[in-house]
Amino acid sequence: MPIQLLTEETIGKIAAGEVVERPMSVVKELIENAIDAGATRIDVEIEEGGNKLIRVTDNGCGMSLEELPLAVTRHATSKLSSFDDLETLHTLGFRGEALPSIGSVASLSIRSGSTSGSGSIAIDYGRNEPPRIDAAPRGTTVTVRDLFGNVPARRKFLRQPSTEATYINRLISAYACHRSDIQWTLTSDGRTSIRTDGRGNDESAAIGVFGNELRGNVLLLGEMSEEMRVPGVTVSGWISSPAVHRSHRQSLHFFVNGRLIQHRALVFALEEAYHSLLMVQRHPLGMVRIEVDPAAVDVNVHPTKAEVKFADERAVARAVQRAAHSTLLTQRNEVLREITFEPVPRARLEPTQITFSSGADPIPLSPDQRLDSRVRTEDVAHTPVEPSANPSGIPVLRVLGQVSGTYIIAEGPNGMFLIDQHAAHERIMYEKILAQMQAKAVDQQAMLDPLVIELPPDELAIFEKSVDELNQIGYDTERFGESSIIIRAIPALVRGVDVTIRFHEILRELVEGGAGDSWMDSVAISASCHTSIRAGQSLSLPEMRELVAQLERCEHPRACGHGRPTMLHMSQAELERQFNRR
Repeated sequence: MPIQLLTEETIGKIAAGEVVERPMSVVKELIENAIDAGATRIDVEIEEGGNKLIRVTDNGCGMSLEELPLAVTRHATSKLSSFDDLETLHTLGFRGEALPSIGSVASLSIRSGSTSGSGSIAIDYGRNEPPRIDAAPRGTTVTVRDLFGNVPARRKFLRQPSTEATYINRLISAYACHRSDIQWTLTSDGRTSIRTDGRGNDESAAIGVFGNELRGNVLLLGEMSEEMRVPGVTVSGWISSPAVHRSHRQSLHFFVNGRLIQHRALVFALEEAYHSLLMVQRHPLGMVRIEVDPAAVDVNVHPTKAEVKFADERAVARAVQRAAHSTLLTQRNEVLREITFEPVPRARLEPTQITFSSGADPIPLSPDQRLDSRVRTEDVAHTPVEPSANPSGIPVLRVLGQVSGTYIIAEGPNGMFLIDQHAAHERIMYEKILAQMQAKAVDQQAMLDPLVIELPPDELAIFEKSVDELNQIGYDTERFGESSIIIRAIPALVRGVDVTIRFHEILRELVEGGAGDSWMDSVAISASCHTSIRAGQSLSLPEMRELVAQLERCEHPRACGHGRPTMLHMSQAELERQFNRR
């Protein structure tokens, strides 16, 4: 094929591929334009995860009728005039590509008003229409419809609308925390999921985004001693106390000179400050602002401006770590002075209940019958081992005790078995849920007082997607207000757990994509996992026997719903080899 010039339409679609990856990319470009315009209020409205509609309205400086044609022309910008201006750049946008790129793969309309006049303009999949005089208040409204309508191959690779809405939720959450002086609103399919007051209070904005879970747990990154400061780097913002954490890093946001970035070194530096304060694979929440000389950071190294390059990366990482460490040290010292431990007399301890549902009433056990992670050899010394196997294929096991409050030791006809009590109970719960659903006879337990739970935006979005499946497995729950849900009943299988905490954990796993072959299966797996007994929970010998007996009756007892093994086997021959008997 001979060399030839590409058409303007083809050039536009190719360029859009670098700037517009998904609906979230469109929202990011539009809200950054609104921030650059000096807006104090930004309203974002989406439908079907942004595939059908994205509308961003701000009260910034706006554009006149004469400026509108330039605004949708490629490489036209008010942010810089020469390449050298990048070294003193204080705006978020600078390339002049966003609006024309969006207009090449969507139906785009802009309505804007300024002190010099007002008007509107439209681009229909790359075809520019002339501007029109239009009455508009001060500010700008950008409406994007039918994204990737002319590029079906790109639309095919988008996730489900609820997932795309979650990405947008996270983006707005980050900017709402960062620019707490701006009043933010996000409306998804007619429901308001984020609303902040714009008073400039970081703690108030964090609670407005993530919910009351953060009330009293927002630690402001404040002043440090002179010797702790890193010259040329200023760090502010907030982090969560160790009491609030996540299984992922998606609630941890970094801004450099006002720009949202991804930077693994900064994440690592911040989490190092939490060393020994959080469990393994748990991560804090936070919004960290970093201010450096614009000449010391290159913002033009990534097509979507998601990454930056520092002249001295180690200095910036050191500043972040010191700021977090100083804040956590102050908070930890204050908290430790308030903690007191009062031993409870044994006479006041209440009998505990077996938490496994086997069709019979729970068996009350006294405190003296608890194992407390010790092996009760007097109860097992003379119990014979049955050599026969269960229909599931695993042999009948004789329970001996518990290790670390996590693993059950059992003896079989050919050696020793170690059973992960959490994975085992998860498998039991999962198969019971499936059996009840198949029989269309799901047992529910009504709550004496309906439970209202406030959810952060990403959990609220995934709840909307999963509410039917949750109700199918035994919950009676629905939306309650703008950012809360109400639970009136729970599955009868669920006993002895904090429903609020476990329900958050179910939704958090679903936010991360779930683990099943279908969404119904993902919800069932997540519910069975997060309502099971935990690792580290001491069980009495009868409780362990009941758990193992129920596992033996499972159809697939060797793995939990996530695919983790429920048991390990060390044969008699291997035991003898390890002890040099062979």
